Amino acid sequence: MGIQLEQSQKQILSQKMLQSVEILQMNAQELTEYIRELSLENPVMDIEEAAAEDKAKERVRKLEWLAGLDEQNRTYYQYDRRDNEDYLNNIGSKEGETLKDALMLQLIGNDYSEFEMEVFGYIADSLNSSGYYTEGLEELVRRFGITEEEAAACLEVMKDLEPAGVCTGSLKECMTRQLDRLGEGYETERAIAENYLELLGKNQLPAIAKKMKISLDQVKRAAENIKKLNPRPAQGFDSGGMMRYIVPDVTIVKFQDRFEILQNSYAYPNIRVNQDYLKMLKTDCGKEVKDYLTGKIHQIEQVQEAIEKRGSTLLNLAKCLIEVQEEFFLYGQKSLRPFMMKEAAQRLSVHESTISRTVKGKYLQCSWGVYPFSYFFSRGLKQPAGNLQEKEDMSTVRIRQRLKELMEGEDKRAPYSDQQLKELLEQEGIVISRRTVVKYREAMGISNSRGRKEF
Repeated sequence: MGIQLEQSQKQILSQKMLQSVEILQMNAQELTEYIRELSLENPVMDIEEAAAEDKAKERVRKLEWLAGLDEQNRTYYQYDRRDNEDYLNNIGSKEGETLKDALMLQLIGNDYSEFEMEVFGYIADSLNSSGYYTEGLEELVRRFGITEEEAAACLEVMKDLEPAGVCTGSLKECMTRQLDRLGEGYETERAIAENYLELLGKNQLPAIAKKMKISLDQVKRAAENIKKLNPRPAQGFDSGGMMRYIVPDVTIVKFQDRFEILQNSYAYPNIRVNQDYLKMLKTDCGKEVKDYLTGKIHQIEQVQEAIEKRGSTLLNLAKCLIEVQEEFFLYGQKSLRPFMMKEAAQRLSVHESTISRTVKGKYLQCSWGVYPFSYFFSRGLKQPAGNLQEKEDMSTVRIRQRLKELMEGEDKRAPYSDQQLKELLEQEGIVISRRTVVKYREAMGISNSRGRKEF
């Protein structure tokens, strides 16, 4: 045991570096909130934030300018401009109606007690995202100290409201409730909804026909009627949360001979030092006050520098994407190349974590739409060296797109199996395993050949 001196080197991140990293990974909305919070703590900071109307008008003007410069993208920009004009007209309008609002409004004017209305309100608050009440009668009995019969009566009142199927406890009950409202003539549909929903979901219509001892045509007609029902009564209502409008951080415009990169700096407010405090600093205001003001001004300068660095990193990354994914910006999704963040880091001479932070929560707008930056970083599927048709690795996005096209163009009465899809891709020079075909198909939410078959 003893005291020893030892020299060692350690990398310690300064407060300035930590702040720069934190701002780099913020999206436009998070950066706006950060600036607002900082302005409350720092009295020397002024923020210049355009009104919502001014922001929207600026976006409309920019889109008009882009549409005038780029004839090929005119239709796309016209749609976006029209959406923004609608936004301008709707500024100040109230938020959408929630499902609870719609339900409680239907109860007004009826002879229900305050206690019953409280039970109704609890049921409406307890609905899941589909509009189902899954807590059961026991929860109402326990919470309000009522009998099971009283709880069932209150729940029945809610189930009779619009939209049809709301407040039911399951998909089966939701479907049967809606069929009951259609009246007579839907006996086959009711039988399928009550007993064979799982088979219907798997598109096993012949099996249903065999079990019900009816013709396949009858099952087909019933299945078409069931598809017209609404399995999610809550769909179309405001969830009660704030709608988040995606604001792209970068816009890429294609000209005839080049690409232009525009940074959307209007997405967050500008910050500057208050001039009155600057004047105070030049007067004889005492050392303590001067130290305080100097510290706050230094904080603002650091934030400004971090925001500028964030912008330049985004700009450099956008330039890198144009170099690597030029064919995508020219021809669309089918031309997306495999590209890893590690490769981008090497191109920009930064650490891979810097690319990851830059990509997080950021969006890019181009003539094909608005995409998250992460979309442009996709793994590639290795192709054999002797494959003459496909000399480079293919991105998973391109392979998925081709798979989707093959399934959309297939004979629906005899859809391709996963093995057949694998073989068709191999004929085009895309070497892929059947397991990978299954993985990509399921990721796109597409059923297997049995589920896609039309009888």
